[in-house]
Parts: sequence; structure tokens; C-alpha cells
Amino acid sequence: MTLAVVAIGADVEQTVRDSYGAFLQGRYEDAGSGWRYLASLGVATPRPEANEALSDRDAGRPDSAMPLWIKASVLDTADGFLWNQRGWSFLALNRIRDAKESFGKAIDRSSSTATQAEANLGLGLAALLDAKPKAALEPLKRAGVSGPFAVAASARLSAEAYFANGDYPSSLSYLRQAMEVDPFDRDAVRALVRLLDRIGDNRGAWLAARRALAFDTNDAEARRVLKRNRPYIQGDPDAAAGVRRISRPMLSASLEEPPLPATNRPIRVGLYGAPDGRPAVLTRCYIMANSSFRVTSVGDATMRDNGQGFDQWEIEFRSESNVVEVRDAARNLLFVSKQPFSFIPASPRGSILVKSAKFIDDVGVDLGDREHRGILEVIPNPWGFRLVAETPLELYLNGVVSLALPNGSTPDALKAQAVVSRTAALWTVGHRPESPERFDVLDDRSLQSTIGVSGEMRSAGEAVLATEGIVLSEGGLVSRAPQHEDSGGITEDGKTSTEPGMESFTSVNDSPAPLPPWSTPLDFERFIHELPTGGLYSEAAPGRASALVRWVRILDMKDIRTRIEATQKIGRIRAIRIAGRTKTGRIKTLQLVGSAGTLSATGFSEIQKLLSPGSLRSTLFTLQPLYDGKYISKIIVWGAGTGLGYGFARSGAIGQGARGSGWKEILAHYFPNQQIRDVNHALPLPGAPATSTHGVGPYRRTLNYRLHKPTEATTQKK
Repeated sequence: MTLAVVAIGADVEQTVRDSYGAFLQGRYEDAGSGWRYLASLGVATPRPEANEALSDRDAGRPDSAMPLWIKASVLDTADGFLWNQRGWSFLALNRIRDAKESFGKAIDRSSSTATQAEANLGLGLAALLDAKPKAALEPLKRAGVSGPFAVAASARLSAEAYFANGDYPSSLSYLRQAMEVDPFDRDAVRALVRLLDRIGDNRGAWLAARRALAFDTNDAEARRVLKRNRPYIQGDPDAAAGVRRISRPMLSASLEEPPLPATNRPIRVGLYGAPDGRPAVLTRCYIMANSSFRVTSVGDATMRDNGQGFDQWEIEFRSESNVVEVRDAARNLLFVSKQPFSFIPASPRGSILVKSAKFIDDVGVDLGDREHRGILEVIPNPWGFRLVAETPLELYLNGVVSLALPNGSTPDALKAQAVVSRTAALWTVGHRPESPERFDVLDDRSLQSTIGVSGEMRSAGEAVLATEGIVLSEGGLVSRAPQHEDSGGITEDGKTSTEPGMESFTSVNDSPAPLPPWSTPLDFERFIHELPTGGLYSEAAPGRASALVRWVRILDMKDIRTRIEATQKIGRIRAIRIAGRTKTGRIKTLQLVGSAGTLSATGFSEIQKLLSPGSLRSTLFTLQPLYDGKYISKIIVWGAGTGLGYGFARSGAIGQGARGSGWKEILAHYFPNQQIRDVNHALPLPGAPATSTHGVGPYRRTLNYRLHKPTEATTQKK
């Protein structure tokens, strides 16, 4: 090998690195320049034309991307994946005939079912855009059976085709299939709302509208349908909606099982978490304790001391006097209050059931009854009252772990989840924002959800008990413990977060075999569309939902523009541009270029709210805009994983447990920079002596789960 050849090889490697780095940073001119330089050298691998085409696409230049895909696909070595991208490029410019030919060629060249499914999905969508809904049905059917990741999208497009043909029963059936496969497909839910409202199914339309509003409380169409069909709902609307109802407490105060935890450290749980990040405001509810109880007001003053187990009391807000009334089952007035008051069971195994709650606004709120151990506090305000349950931390975790992992998860996966959930709860206790309710966590999905006793599994309770007091720690403090459903194959680097306490979380491959590092946009694009050849841990998870791992959204620009116009007038959308990605490929900033301005969205929350509220599963995705003339009409999103991607991936943990990994191994995989410690024995709490010298490994520093606040003395000393 000559020195000239070696020099050229080194130059190629450096150019690839620089071009891919520019691509991730959104510097598409620099990236394109590098790929063109490689093409001029006659380099075939990595494919410079395909990589330049992807750079042009993400820069919002579909016209220049299309001829590059043609060049990339004419080589004999071009596989079905490249032909698919050529098809999408033609479809983006409304060249439907050319798109169909490319997708057909992709099927001939396909080496995987995922590629075949994508090609058939493209053929079906092309037929719909060509106003030929009947012709769309056959390829969409093939897409649904040839690849698991295309099932939900193909079912929704099939529903659209049947609807266009006037076959409403078939359209309804396919929409329900799409929602069953991917419950977070907001567009399928919204299509169901329109269909049921059109055919006059009042109850069905009302229920679907409630579901649509759970995604986006600002969905004006869903609110109109909800209001229009409400008069047709007979009896109790909550009963019609299938809201969870419990007649009496499930927990017995006299039983000795499950064992009580050794510690009684409390956590305050805001009940009925609402979209505004606080407990929802109630106007009425009923409560029932499983043991005798007393009622105290501010300062622990006793208001009632004769509450009996299984007596049902009513709590109601009186708007005319701005007081909360409490009545017994015979409607006798027991007391009134404008100040917070608490129901305190006498038994250490006491629990309180909250029933038939009514709200000021129940959109986005789980309305079901819930039974929680410990104290229930009622906090009045000018509009009603809020509820906070103060329960022992370890008992709270029973319900959390039960909802976090499905039934059938291995004991070690459940133990790992118990440690993560305990850590997350304790970190939040020490960093909670101030509020009148003084709640540490909500019972919704904002951190980790729970519905109390009725949602508990015995296996989860055993995992909590087996790991009692064990947490992840860092630098002498309880660590943060971010978690999500599925990483899509790789977790995110904590250094990309702007939140405190995330710096130490490193990106890890969520797979049994190391993933080959991406060095080009084409590598990343293949990863998003297809699973890596070595597989992922989540594939070993029993009952794994394929829509968590890979998902597809086909978004209508009219819907997106409606949301944009509510905040900023930028006109019709001419281009969508990815302004930057992290090293794992997650989008940092998205830009929409309109005829009258530009709008930027940064971070998962803003990007999700812009593109598809409550439905966009993560920012680990690629975009393929489809144009109608100069303006975008639809956006196809190819996505992987869920959430922000930091820390603990639940489906991966389940898969690791199924493959025989222990709970410490699972935690070490996702948290390589954290230590496993025991807050109950090895470490004293602030201001309290240690109760034991044994624990999980040697550790001499105090593990403090409260946020340190400088006192006046320490401030003066400094």
C-alpha cells in the first residue's frame, strides 16, 4: 500500500467524520460539501449521494434531494431501503407515478420484512394521494402483515381509504385496530371522533372526544363534539365512560399481609393529577376508610374523633359560601371548613378510598376511584378543593411499580424498577417546587403514575419489600433517576439536558450486542426504519408493544398550522428544517419556515406540542415532508422509542430480566456512574443517627434526599 493511498484513506475518514458532525449540528451546507468531495474522489462507501440527499431533506430542500436519490439507487448494490427513500423523495414532490415505480422496485430488492412493509405503506399512501382509495387497500393490507412497525399506520390509512369509499363499518374497524396497536396515535383517535360523529353514534363520538382531549386539551374540534353529544348520554356520564369504580376499601386493616415496611418515611401524593401540573380541583367526592379514623385541622386540632370504618362521608364545595361541607351517609352536616383538614386512620394499615369525584374541569384527568394508605388531606381553595394523600413511601411504591411494569415481568426487573422508582420519588421530595398543597409527586404520568391499592400486584410488592430503602446515589446524595418506556435502542446522554443533576447519565446501547457506531446520516436513517441486526433487549420482553420500539406518524399540516396560528402568524409552511441533533440522533431544535416567518421549537415538550400533542413518542425520529406545490401538505414521521430517553428504559429492563440478568446488573447497565446504597441502614438521614451499621456496601457519607439550603449561620461563615 502506497503512502498516497494511505493518505487518501485518512482523508476520506476525516471527511466522513466532519460531514456527519456537520449534519448533526444542522450545518447542512458544510455536510453537503463533504459528501460532494467524497463523490468527486469516486468513493462508493459510505454512499455520498444518499448522505447528501438526507442532508438536503433535513435542510428543507426536496428538489435537490431527489436527483441524489436517483444516483444512489441506480447502482447494482442498491437495496430495497435505498429504493424506498427514492420513492419517498418522488412522493414528496407529488411525482406519484415515479414514487409507485420506486416502491415496487424496493419490494423486489427488499431483504427484510420491515423494508417490504415500508414500500407497501408507500404504495398505499401514493394511491390515496392520487385519489384512488380502492387501489390503496391491497398494498396497505400487505404492509400490515409484513412488518410489525407499519401495522398502526397501515390500519389508519386503510380506514381513510374505506371512509373515502363510503364503507364506514370497515373504516371504523381499522381505526379501532390502529388504536389497539398504538394507543398513542392521536390522529387515529381524531379520525374516530369525526367518523362516529358523522354516522350519528352519539355515545361513541362522546367517548372518542374525551379520549382525544386527553392528548390535547386545546383540541377545539373534540370539545365541540363532546359538547354536542353530551345531551345524548343517559345516566351517569362517568359510568358511560367506563370510569373505574370501587364500592368499598379493598385493603383490610386487620390482615398482617403484606408486611409493613421497617420505616415510615412519608411522601405526599397529589391525587387526580391534571395537565397543569397540579392536583385537579374537585367540587365533590365521597370517602370511606377501612378503619376508625379522626379528622384534624391545621395544627392537629381535632374536628371529629368518631369516624368509623366503612362509613361513607361526603365532601362538597359550596360555591355560594366558599366553604367545604362534610356530611355523613344520612346527609347530616358534620362540619364545614375553609382551612385544610385531614382524615387520619387509626390503624397502621389504614387506607382511605376516594369515590365518585367531580371536578371543575376533568379533561386529561384519570377520574377513577382510588384507595391510598395513610392520611388524606383536603385543601380548600376559592373554586373547590384539592386532595393530597400522605402515605409511607415504601407502600406508595407498591402501586407505582405495579403500573410501571406489566404482569409477568421477572422479579429482578421488578426489583430494578423498585429501586429506580424509590430513587426518583426521594429526589423529587428534596427538589419539589413550593405549592399551597405541598405535594411531592402527582399520581399521573408526570413522574410515575399510581392508582393506589387497586392497581397493586403481589409480585411488585415483593420487589419493593426486597429492596426496601435501596436507592441510586451520587456524590453522597440520592441521584436523579430518569426513566422512560423504551429507548428505541440507545439511551440519551445526560449532558444534553438543561436540568440539574443529569450530567452523569451516559448514553448506553440498549442491546445484547454492541451497536455499530453511526458514521453517516444513512446509518442513522436505517437504524430508525429498521431494528439493528443484533436485536434489542426489548425484543426479549414478554408482551412487548412494537409501537414503543418503532412507530410511524402521518401528520396533516393543516392541523399543525392551526396550532401555530394560535401563537404566531408565519403563513403557509414552505419547509421544515432540523436545526440540530444530539449524538444519539435525537432532535434538539425544529424549525418551520412559513411564507410570513419562521417558528422554532426546542426540546421534546415544545416539539411534541407543535407536531402532535401527547402523541409524538420521542424526539428520536426522522422527517419526510410531502409537498403540494410550494407548501407542505403532510409530514411522515419515522420514530423510535419513547420519552426523553434518559436513564432507565423499562422495556429494556424487562428484556434483560427475561434474559437472566440480576437487578443489580440491570441498574449498572443504565446507571454506570451511580452507586447502589441503603438510606435506611448504612446511611443516616440528616440529623438522625444511623440505626444499623450494615447495608449495601461500605459508604460513609450521609445520603441526604433533601435539597441543601444554606442557613443564616453558614451564609455568614462564608
